[in-house]
Amino acid sequence: MINKELTFLLPRTFLFDGILYLITLPFFGFKLDMLLGLLLGTFVMLLNFVILGISSEHAVERQVGAAKRLMALSYFVRFAIMGCLFAFCVKTQYANVVMAAVPMMYPRWSYTLDAAVKKRKEGKDL
Repeated sequence: MINKELTFLLPRTFLFDGILYLITLPFFGFKLDMLLGLLLGTFVMLLNFVILGISSEHAVERQVGAAKRLMALSYFVRFAIMGCLFAFCVKTQYANVVMAAVPMMYPRWSYTLDAAVKKRKEGKDL
């Protein structure tokens, strides 16, 4: 299941990365910290998505109490990883924290755009 979702999300992720970086080039020029922030944010977003998928698949196989504990642990691990990314960006100045945060929205954008396109193809209003 997670492979199907990653094959859906991965090309859109690289497309969003490219568009976002091309939009920032005229305003800020080529800055390595912005590129590194974008790449690190993308990596953490994909890692976050994989951890969520794996824990969700395992939670379905467990009883309710164990599933809730697993999902809570997964939640804390995923947000700790994102916290480490943002702390790294703020403390070291090697990576732009804003560019690292934007990829966290890619799954929402991808699924929303996909649903809108499907409705448009069906002839329904958005």
